[in-house]
This record gives sequence, C-alpha cells and structure tokens, in this order.
Amino acid sequence: MRRLTAIWKHALLLGLCVPLAASCNKDSRDASYSDDTDLGVLVDLRTEPRPPDLTPPPDLAAPDVHVVITADNAYAFGWGYADRVTKLSGRPMTVVAGDIFNCPIGVGPEAYDIPAKEAPDDSYLYIVAWADDATTQGVIGQFDRRGLPIYTGDGDWEVCATGLFYDTGSAGGGPSIDIVNQEISRCNAGTGSPSTTSAGWVNSKGAVTKNAQGILAVGEDNSLSGGDFPIVCQMDATGKRGVDSSARWMWYSPDGKSPFRYSGGHNPTRAFLIFRLPSKTIIIG
Repeated sequence: MRRLTAIWKHALLLGLCVPLAASCNKDSRDASYSDDTDLGVLVDLRTEPRPPDLTPPPDLAAPDVHVVITADNAYAFGWGYADRVTKLSGRPMTVVAGDIFNCPIGVGPEAYDIPAKEAPDDSYLYIVAWADDATTQGVIGQFDRRGLPIYTGDGDWEVCATGLFYDTGSAGGGPSIDIVNQEISRCNAGTGSPSTTSAGWVNSKGAVTKNAQGILAVGEDNSLSGGDFPIVCQMDATGKRGVDSSARWMWYSPDGKSPFRYSGGHNPTRAFLIFRLPSKTIIIG
C-alpha cells in the first residue's frame, strides 16, 4: 500500500491520473490536493517547502544618550517628559573657574549616560542652571546617541526663566526636583510673572508658549579663548571626549541683549533657568 500511494502521488505531480483513486473521475488539472482515503492523509501539492529563515532579528534598541556638559556657574542635569523631570543630578556648586572649564572630564565638564529605555521619543532632556551675580553666566555641552551630536545652541532648545535665585557656592545646593517640576508646570501654563520670569517657554526666535517673553540667547562657540569664556576641556589626557569646539554657550535674555556678561543688579537674567530639548531630535547612529 505505501508503494502504491507513493506512485499515485508521483503521478499527480506529473499531471497524470492513475486508476488507483476516485480522483481519476476529475480533471487532473484540479488535483491541487489528493485525498488518500486509505491513509487518511491530506497532501498539499501546490507549494514546495521553504528552508527556515535563520536571519537574526534587527536590534531595534536605540543607544544610550551620552552627555558632556558644564555651566557657569552651577547646574543640574536631568531627563523626563514635557510635564516633569523624573531624574535630576549634576554639579550644584562651583567654587573656582577650574570647576567649570578644566580637564580632565569630571573636574570641569562632567559626563553622563542616560539609559536608552529612559529616553524614548516622547522624553525630554533638561538642564537646570543658575549663576552668581558676577562676571559671566552660561551653559554649554553636547548630546549624542552614536550619531552626530546635538550641541547647546543648536536644534530645538527652549528655556524658561523662573526668577528663583540660588547661591552657587557651598551654602547653596540648588533647587530640588519638586521645585523644578513646580516651575515646569508654571512654564507650561504660561503663568509666571512677566516682571520677574520669562512667563513661559521661549526659543532663539521668541515665545513658544502663551505670555512668554525674552529669548534663548546663543553666544560664542568653544573654539576661541578671547571672548566671554575660556575654552572648555575638549578632550582630556586619557582620551575622553569633552565639549566639541562647535558647541555654543546659551542663556536666557529678558530684553534681547547679550546676557553672558554680568550687567549689574540682582539676578538680571531671572535665573534659575530650565533648558529642555526633545530627545527625539538627537540623531541615532
């Protein structure tokens, strides 16, 4: 019986009909399936078996976000979403200029890595920065995911000035995450005082949210030491990458004038400031 069944199947593959089954009474061109009534087996003759696909699935996980940043005078770096920061850390104190500009990485600028799972497309990166009433103020850094970096001063940066002054020396630790989130809510709603804050979010062109005033000011890059700031460590002796020469200093200006040099009075730039950047704008390499 097994030998006869094999002959019958071979005949069907050749488009023939043999007098071993009821299918001989049908047009052989319609014999896509054969019903072997003796063995109860339904055989699909229309397709040939394909070898399994052994190609490994693509790695869809985005890389971590690598950050190098420094500020004159003090900052905290964090990440979260449009309505809140979920993690905040950084350098709340700067005592001497070397804490801002000097190599190696970790003495002047600091480096951070944000786990990829904590930086989805709908997340934001945050810089909270404040300054003393002296000399200069600004923030500079870069952000990459193995692709081209996004620098401070480039891309979709926004800033909100809270008007809450914090000491940059050893006596002050900077705003808590609860205070920062309180001010993010105020910035999003556009309910800050127009005389002491930016009243909302602004970018380099002007208002982003209702009632906002002032601009995000973009200053010199990190290539020359003859401007407002010394050059920030670009690469230390161990080969760790610092802040590239293309990164630019940024700060908040309430009146459109350069805010990077202290102009007198108490807290003329309405710090502390909250800068933010959508993480989806960082190019993935």
